[in-house]
Amino acid sequence: MDYKSTISDIFSPRKNLFSVPNYQRAYSWEKEKQIKQFLTDLKEHPISVSQYHLGHFLFEADEHNKNKFWIIDGQQRLTTVVIFLSCVYNKIKNLENYKSVATNIYNEYLENTDGEQKYSTVSYDDNFFRNLIIKPVSDTIDTRSRRRISESFEYFTDEFNKKDVSIEEILRWKDLIENAKITTDSVSDKSEATQLFTFQNDRGKDLTELEKLKSFLMFNIYLDCTVSGINPNRDISYVEKEFETIYQLLEVIKIADEDQVLNYHTIAFISNDGTSLERVKKTIKKQDDKSQWVREFSVALKTSFTSVIEIQKLKNKEILLADILYLDQYNSFPILLKLFHYHKIEQIQKTLRLIEIILFKMEYTVGNYRTNRLHSMALNYKGDSEKLENSLLVIAENGFKEYWNFTGDFERCLKGDYHYWSITKYLLWKYENKLRAEDREPAMKYSDFANLYGKHKLENTLDHWTPQKPKGVEYTQIFKDKFLNNLGNLVLSTRGRNASDSNDMPSDRETHSVLIQRQKLEPFKNNWSDVEIKNRQDDIVTFAKEYWNPNKIV
Repeated sequence: MDYKSTISDIFSPRKNLFSVPNYQRAYSWEKEKQIKQFLTDLKEHPISVSQYHLGHFLFEADEHNKNKFWIIDGQQRLTTVVIFLSCVYNKIKNLENYKSVATNIYNEYLENTDGEQKYSTVSYDDNFFRNLIIKPVSDTIDTRSRRRISESFEYFTDEFNKKDVSIEEILRWKDLIENAKITTDSVSDKSEATQLFTFQNDRGKDLTELEKLKSFLMFNIYLDCTVSGINPNRDISYVEKEFETIYQLLEVIKIADEDQVLNYHTIAFISNDGTSLERVKKTIKKQDDKSQWVREFSVALKTSFTSVIEIQKLKNKEILLADILYLDQYNSFPILLKLFHYHKIEQIQKTLRLIEIILFKMEYTVGNYRTNRLHSMALNYKGDSEKLENSLLVIAENGFKEYWNFTGDFERCLKGDYHYWSITKYLLWKYENKLRAEDREPAMKYSDFANLYGKHKLENTLDHWTPQKPKGVEYTQIFKDKFLNNLGNLVLSTRGRNASDSNDMPSDRETHSVLIQRQKLEPFKNNWSDVEIKNRQDDIVTFAKEYWNPNKIV
């Protein structure tokens, strides 16, 4: 393969086949970002400039088939090129004057005359890719990468079908792509591919931390094996296999992105200084057997990605997981990962409850305490759950520092006069479920509280039972200061109800609500004063002191 080439030159040999290896990320380009820009660049390319530039591509020759090339760098661009050309093919294949052009596109970029697929994406998406791009068959869109492939295909198709877009324009864009100037490197050895990819990464390519990490780990294996005189291909393949699993897991993770998971993992297992990559670089320098360390790190990282999937599945039925992630995902996730490395969910219920108590009390003291040592606790945890529980119990009562008045400040905030902030929603949700338990009613699920269904009018909000700006009523300054935004005057609501209640006084509106906390206020709607507000606050405070008392949990 020539260093300077074109897209047409590398695809035109009938036997040339291209595949994305599984240890590379699946298709990640998004319609509103890279795909839109891809077509815009073609549209705006000056007619006076003959060639379009598509950058550099790195290939690794297959060891069994000299005509097959694995794409080490450039798979996002090349996948988009093939999707684009497939859409051009679909647009012109039934037009009499363009059938030969369509046939040429099909045979060069989609399927050659031997019936071989010219371009394949990662194996777990390739059937879907073929069913959409090459041989149209209805298929399931069940991962982010499949959704992005589908959206890219639909975007190009829709653009080509616009009335103001002519066939001549589409063919001009096609020609720009086919004749696009590219540079290529083709290597036959994993260690050489690793060197080249790392060199290109160091020259400022826009990669995620996870991609940079993968390159760094494999390059360190190459360096380590070079010193010891060992062929690095076996160990590089080992890391590739672990990242193959990581990238497959990544496609179904919704609660965090890849760099967040990497960050949580390195905080839990290495340190919380610097970036994820900096932590790994600093640690690997201290290792005598760097290859062994890289292998073990890759396995542990894969386990963490697996744990994220498990947490994601469990949080819909394990309320404590949902609670913790709602309160403070950043500070809690590293210790959750560490716990899932060592234990089953059934074994850590008390630990999770103590973490929830700590996080809520810290949140409800409204910034009085900024020190959070859950990260260092995660790093130091080695599987002794009893020791961790004892430490968390002390912290849940006294806080992270000896001089904190943790519980005292928590209770002082509860008994204060102002509670109109977001975390009060969480408190009132727990209070609602306490009332439901007393009435033997089903609890309000986390999915309902957090509005996981995404309907705007069902989003939970804080509502003032007596409104902030009532029609025709002027509150005293004392009432405004001590009672209007008081916990006793705040109730859970939804955006739809809040809008309909507007600024009516309680006596002027009808209340038909599934929320028991609202139902219990009905008898007082004609006589809702500071006395009733204070009584209700006392009731909620009594509940909160009991519920978030670490010494009362089972």
